[in-house]
Amino acid sequence: MPIYFNNAGQNVPITIESIGNNWNQVSVQRASGHPLYHWLQTENGTGEIWIENQTIVLTKGAGILIAPFVAHGYYPKTSDWQTNFVTFDGRLKNDFRKIIPSETFILAQNTSNFSYQVEIDHMIHLHKQEKNSVELSVACYRFLTMLSQGQKPVEEHALFKKYVTPGLQKMQANFQENLTIEQIAQELYISPQYFSRLFKKFVGQSPYQYLIDIRIRHAKELLVNQPDLPIQTIAIKVGFESVSQFIDVFKRKTQYTPKKFRQLY
Repeated sequence: MPIYFNNAGQNVPITIESIGNNWNQVSVQRASGHPLYHWLQTENGTGEIWIENQTIVLTKGAGILIAPFVAHGYYPKTSDWQTNFVTFDGRLKNDFRKIIPSETFILAQNTSNFSYQVEIDHMIHLHKQEKNSVELSVACYRFLTMLSQGQKPVEEHALFKKYVTPGLQKMQANFQENLTIEQIAQELYISPQYFSRLFKKFVGQSPYQYLIDIRIRHAKELLVNQPDLPIQTIAIKVGFESVSQFIDVFKRKTQYTPKKFRQLY
C-alpha cells in the first residue's frame, strides 16, 4: 500500500501532489477540507463519506472528487475498505474549476468504457518513470475531464430534487405575492442560510435574485402586451411593494425605466 509524493507541482500545468492505491483506508476528518482537489475511490469493501450535510456510501468502484477547503470526513463501513486516491497540483491549480464546474464534490463510478482505478494505476506508473512529467500531466487532465463529463445533470442531484426544485416551483407560482426566502425555507424544514447556499450552488444566483428576475420578466411582458395597464398596477401585480421600488429595480436590471421600456416596444 504505497503512497507517492511529487515535488514538481509548479513545473507543469497539471500534475499530482500525492497518489496511492491498495490503501487500507482509516477514518479521516477534515473540518477545513483539503487545500487541493482530492479524489478517493473504493477498490474493496465499503466506506462512508460525510460531506455537505449528507452521507454518501462508496461501494466498490465508486469514487468522489472533493473540491478544495470543503469540510468532509470518511470512515470505513467494513474492515476491508481499500481505496485509491490522488491530489492534484500544478501551475493551473487555481483554474481547475474551469474543468470541474462543481464547487463541492463530484461522484463517479468505473464503467466498461473508463476505469478511474486503471487511470490511477497508470498515473502511478508514469510518476515512477520520472522523465514522463508531460505524459503524467496529460493523464491528470484526462482524469479531471472524464470526471467533469461524467457528472449527472444537476436536476438529478438528490439535494436539488429535495430542496431547490420545490423552491423554484414556489417562486414561479407565487412571485406576485409578498414571498420571502424565510417562508420558502420554513416550508422545506431547513434554514434560510442552507437553502440560499444550496440554491446558489445549483442555480448560480441567490434565491432573492432569481425571484427578482422572475418579477422583472413578467413586468416586461405586461408592459408590452398591456400598454394601457398603469405602471403602478404592474408593480403590484408582479410582487413589488411599491412603484418606486419597482422602477428602481427595473432600471438597474434593464438600464431603462418601465415607461421608457414600454415606449421602445
